[in-house]
Amino acid sequence: MKSLDPITSCRRAGWRTHTGLLSVIVFSSATWLAVAQASRPNLSGRWELDKARSDFGSFPPVKAAMELIQHQEPKLTIAQIWKDVEGEHTLVWQLTTDGSENRTRQNETEIASRSLWMDGRLVTEWRMKRGAQLSEGTYDRSISEDRKTLTVGVRQRLASKEIAQHLVFVESAQ
Repeated sequence: MKSLDPITSCRRAGWRTHTGLLSVIVFSSATWLAVAQASRPNLSGRWELDKARSDFGSFPPVKAAMELIQHQEPKLTIAQIWKDVEGEHTLVWQLTTDGSENRTRQNETEIASRSLWMDGRLVTEWRMKRGAQLSEGTYDRSISEDRKTLTVGVRQRLASKEIAQHLVFVESAQ
């Protein structure tokens, strides 16, 4: 059996220590990533407004509303469709969940937004310009553990008026 000098033995021991430390770092990073992904639910689906469980704040209730969501982390497309006394309206949001700014333009409407995950909820801060009208606010989306309910907290500032809503959507089979 070959004997090793002390310098070679220390180098080998050091190499093993660095390899072990690297293994711990890789394992910890993989665990953190799995936990982070678990706290980011997939919001995809066809969600229909449950008017009875929703609070429209100072706005009159809409006749019907739906959110069609396509979600492939970090990209998200949300088509909001609602019917009110003026007819049917659609607004499509192109979002990313990494905090970068997203800009959407549809007809006379311009939207700048940023979305981030916070404790399993997707929070979107936005500014909207429709003609000369400016508004800003937040959407706070969360999904129930059984994936049957999407809750959207809405805060909107329009001129000097602030509006808060609590909208409840249920998963639609269609």
